Amino acid sequence: MYLKRLVSLGLAAALSLAIALPAFAQGNENKDYLSIQDERDQRKGRDMRVKFIKDFPNSAHRPDMDLELMALYYSSKDWQLMIQHADNFGLTQPTADPEKKSNLYTLAMEASRQANNLNKYNEFADKALTANPNNISVLMTLARALAENPPADATARAAAMEKALGYAEKAKAAPKSAKISDAEWLSTQAKVQGIFGVIYNNQEKWPEASNAFAEFLKVIPNDGQNQYRYGFCVYRQLQNTLSILQQLNSDAQLAQKAERDLTPYIERLNVRTKEFEVQRDLTIDAMAKAIALGGPHAEAARVILTPLYNQKNGSLDGIDPYIAAKKAELAALTPLPAPAFGAGARGATGGPGGARGGPGGPAGGAPAR
Repeated sequence: MYLKRLVSLGLAAALSLAIALPAFAQGNENKDYLSIQDERDQRKGRDMRVKFIKDFPNSAHRPDMDLELMALYYSSKDWQLMIQHADNFGLTQPTADPEKKSNLYTLAMEASRQANNLNKYNEFADKALTANPNNISVLMTLARALAENPPADATARAAAMEKALGYAEKAKAAPKSAKISDAEWLSTQAKVQGIFGVIYNNQEKWPEASNAFAEFLKVIPNDGQNQYRYGFCVYRQLQNTLSILQQLNSDAQLAQKAERDLTPYIERLNVRTKEFEVQRDLTIDAMAKAIALGGPHAEAARVILTPLYNQKNGSLDGIDPYIAAKKAELAALTPLPAPAFGAGARGATGGPGGARGGPGGPAGGAPAR
């Protein structure tokens, strides 16, 4: 299974290359190179680059010329030509600059995804990471693909999540490229946290998942899907707290009948009640924001919000103004500057299919007094 979009730091960097290289070559090579740079017709420029690479396989202008050609193939959606060129590139440019080689294979990886060629997708992903183990675009893409599309089989699912976790950890540890702005890097790191959230969600590690989604939302709060996911993970913790409260209450009643000291039970009940209230309020806030932002999770968010809001306030009066206030609160936030390379608009967790416990609704009922 593939994601709808590739997390595109490396991809966009390759596509946005504006190359102005010195003329290392002589004679016909230099003349042809300059002609290519002067050509404004995209189709002619593409054909000229194909001929240049064929005529001058050892040119100093490679692999930049190859990246330009791959970008032109990408713009015209010539996926098979991208795959073929990447295969040939590996044979003719084994000692190319590692970062540029990794960028080229990132493009080939995307072409393979578009062509629905899983074998080539995996092959080019391996080659991209072999050339540059810190290719954060590829690491995030592989982690997302596994996290967002987990196997149904429990054993296979667990293995996939561990593999996804490994990719996400490497993405988190990858150094910042000098070509990436601070704002874009902040956004990218938030998206990595979003990937962690989906992985932990699939593993039903609710505290870890909610913490990761909370880090994502600090930077990208206007993401309705992750507002819902965050609220759902907190809600699962709330359900657990409610079960503990119910058991403590039963134990306290038995202790009262046996005329035992109730102080220890009261203290524990007070602690758990405060914990419940905090989790409830966090869930209400997140679900109201998810509804305000709209999207496929809004209906499921309202199913969770309604009884919790009623439990806190004693009625549903004011719930719609409350949601409207959250919408205004989110609208007033200053958005991050647009990424320099136009990377991943939907975020690191925004592929097809929700995290576990998505629109189908959470397990169990909402807590009541």
